[in-house]
Amino acid sequence: MIIMDVNLNNVYSFDDFRINLTYPRKLSVSLLGSEALEGRERFRYKKAVILMGANAAGKTSLGKALLKIFSSIRESNEAILRDLNSEDRPAEFRVDFVNEGYVLHRFCGVVDGENVSIRYLSAEIGEMDSYEMAVEKLQDRTEEIAGSFKALRKAVGQMEFRFAYPEIETSLRLADIKEAALLKTLRAVIGTLDPSLTDVSVARDLKDSFVIRRRGKEIIIQEGKLLNRELLSSGTAEGIDVAVFLASMLSGRNSFYYCDEHFSYIQSDIEKRIFGLMAERLGKNEQLIFTTHNTDMLNLNLPKHAFAFLKKEIQGGEYKVSATFASDVLKRHTDSVKCAMENDMFGSLPDDSLLDDLEVDE
Repeated sequence: MIIMDVNLNNVYSFDDFRINLTYPRKLSVSLLGSEALEGRERFRYKKAVILMGANAAGKTSLGKALLKIFSSIRESNEAILRDLNSEDRPAEFRVDFVNEGYVLHRFCGVVDGENVSIRYLSAEIGEMDSYEMAVEKLQDRTEEIAGSFKALRKAVGQMEFRFAYPEIETSLRLADIKEAALLKTLRAVIGTLDPSLTDVSVARDLKDSFVIRRRGKEIIIQEGKLLNRELLSSGTAEGIDVAVFLASMLSGRNSFYYCDEHFSYIQSDIEKRIFGLMAERLGKNEQLIFTTHNTDMLNLNLPKHAFAFLKKEIQGGEYKVSATFASDVLKRHTDSVKCAMENDMFGSLPDDSLLDDLEVDE
């Protein structure tokens, strides 16, 4: 699954918000490999996006909104969309994406209290089509799915995606992960963070469980839940979440990934290395959005369109969130994304003027 364009209005912290995940010109060389729909070289999409922004800028909220929208289709359940609604006015969304085959899907909705109204449009992606050309061919298919989310799911096809949020996950989803891949990543990631934790094995007497051993003590992951977490440091415990996410990518059973700030307690160099592993494992027609506060990530040798920045500012008395890509501002190959951010060229740094009141008077 590939996301091409997202519009959100009155959804969580977003008001008249848009983020576009296409790019105009083919790159001669990219460490991400081909960033186009397989078999459609002009239909280009941003394969891996590093999403940055100040606290409360909307990085987590964006993922939550996308998760609700796509889950409503996969689960054939319009009630999931009601969580997008706020109290004062209806929530609106529009998402353009590609799932199976050469079809551009557009899913739109308005959520007003308990009332949910949706529209569905689609277009065949021709061999020479760009995203913009396919958009011009979109036809309204709403009547074909009227009153039935099951019909919508059938029209869209089977959706495979994985979202990871430290703050909302009560258990780790292991069902779509190959056992061998999980063992391999647990040993590698946990062993890197804590060399005393290299003994990882499947628990033979417990269903869907893994055991991490250290000096006679056992840390157990049972049916997706990490037991006796108190035996681990914050970084090592977070590393288990990271290993599960990476194992999911190794298993190849999903095609869209949203990894939200899973490296708060993990060393910067390790975060860069693991992101590199994730990027390497992105297959054809797959996509990764990776949120972080780590500015060292801006030194990675990626296309400038891979770096996105969320900015939250007051406009007309209300807070607005907007998205800027480094490629929108930096036009020369030699321009430094990190230097540009440190000089706030993307407007994404937090306003710390309120802290001035705490300075000691001379």
